[in-house]
Amino acid sequence: MTDELLTIGSVVQIEGTNLLFMIMGYLPVTASKPGYVWDYSAVPFPMGFTSGGDVTCFDHDQITIVYAHGYKDIEEEIFASKMSELKSRTEESLKNTEPNADETAKEDE
Repeated sequence: MTDELLTIGSVVQIEGTNLLFMIMGYLPVTASKPGYVWDYSAVPFPMGFTSGGDVTCFDHDQITIVYAHGYKDIEEEIFASKMSELKSRTEESLKNTEPNADETAKEDE
């Protein structure tokens, strides 16, 4: 498995499931894991998006097999080259918006 960012439309299998997923987005943040930035959001393949519960978020290292690569052009390559910086900014932004433990404790008193 390569560490290269997979393009939108790539079809993958992730660990822990036999289902296939098509990547539809990058760097999602979910309520189920506050403050954490996932690498990808995806929908079941071949069904695609049918309701909000269909979206699965996962990290690159959870991909076990890449079945197909999505469309890649110069715009996607430029975007991919900026992705690690964008992820760092997103994580930093989330840290700055979360109350720290001391502030939370003061609010509870």
